[in-house]
Amino acid sequence: MPSKTGDPPCPLSDSINAATRSVHAKLNKLVISRLRLALPPQADDASQYVAGLLHVTPIYNTFESLWGKVLESPGPPGAPSLDQRHLNDITYDLAETQLDDDPDPRRQLAVSERIRQLLANLYSGGLQRSQALEKDLVSLTCWSSRTLAEQLNDASESPALGDFLAHMRISVEKSPHNLLAYAWVLYMALFSGGRFIRALLENIYPAFWVPASAQRPAPATLANIATTKTQPLSFFRFDTPDDGEDLKREFKKRFCDQEGALTEPERQEIIQEARCIFEYMIRIIDELDDICAKDKDTAESRLLSLRSRDSVIVENERRQHSADMAQKAPARVETKHSLEEGGRGHVKFG
Repeated sequence: MPSKTGDPPCPLSDSINAATRSVHAKLNKLVISRLRLALPPQADDASQYVAGLLHVTPIYNTFESLWGKVLESPGPPGAPSLDQRHLNDITYDLAETQLDDDPDPRRQLAVSERIRQLLANLYSGGLQRSQALEKDLVSLTCWSSRTLAEQLNDASESPALGDFLAHMRISVEKSPHNLLAYAWVLYMALFSGGRFIRALLENIYPAFWVPASAQRPAPATLANIATTKTQPLSFFRFDTPDDGEDLKREFKKRFCDQEGALTEPERQEIIQEARCIFEYMIRIIDELDDICAKDKDTAESRLLSLRSRDSVIVENERRQHSADMAQKAPARVETKHSLEEGGRGHVKFG
C-alpha cells in the first residue's frame, strides 16, 4: 500500500510480502502436499522430484539470463560503462540458457542507465541457481548435455510453464525493473522454505538418489551419496562460509539500498509482478499434477525410465535407513508434524 503523504515509504520487500500474502499461503500448502508425494515412503525414487526440477530450472534459467542481458546491454550515448566486476561476475553462459522459443538469447534490451545501474548493484553471482539446478538434474539422471537441453525444452513447452516464460520475457523487456520482483521471490524462497525442504531431502535414504543407469550401486556408492556433500542438492546449497546466510544478508541490504532509485509507478509494477509469479507457480503445480498422474508407461518414457532401478536394492536400503533414523525419533516426529500442519511458517516463497 502507498504510504501516506509525508510518511517514509514502506520498504519494497515488505510491500511485496503484504501484497502476496494470500496467494503465498496457497502456494505453500500446494508445495508441502506435493512434496510429500514425491518423497519416501510415497515414492521409491526421484522421478517426480526430477519432474519438478525440470519445471523449476527453466524459470531460473530465463530469469537469470534476462538479468545478464540487462547488464550486458549498452547504456545511452555518453553513459559511463558498468563496473567490469559486474560483467565478470556473470558466470552463466547466456547461450546455454537458450530455449526453442527464444531464438536470439543475446538480443540486447533497451534499458535506462538508472535501472541498469540499479540491477548491476543488486546483482550477486553467488546467488545464481541455473548451473546448480542443471548439475542436480545430471546427477539424478546421468543425462548428457544434449539430452538435458531436450528435456528442459520439452518441459518449457508445457502450457503453464510456457506461458510463464513468455510472460517473463515480455514483462522484463518492457519493464526491466520487474527483475526485482523475480529476484526477491525466487531467491528469498531458498532462504526460508528452501532450508526446510533441504533438511527433508538430506534425510532420505541414499538409494533414492541413485540414477537409473546405476542399477546395482556398490555399497561404497551409497555411502558416498549418504554424505551431504554428494547428494544432488546443489540447488539448495551455497558455497559460502555461512552456507548462504551471508549472501542473504547482503542481498537484502542491497535490495533495500537500491529501491530508492525506483519511481512509485515502478514500485507498484514490481509488486504486481510478484503477484503474477505466485499465480503462475500455482498453475505450474497444477500442471505437474497432470504430468505425474499420466499413464505409467508414458511418464517413464518422458523421464527416460528413472524407475528402472532394482526394487530389492531400494527396499533393503530404505529398511536400513529407517532403522538408523529410528534413533532420531524426536526429530522425525517434529518433521512429520510440520508436514501435517501444512508447513505453516516453514515453506515460504518470498
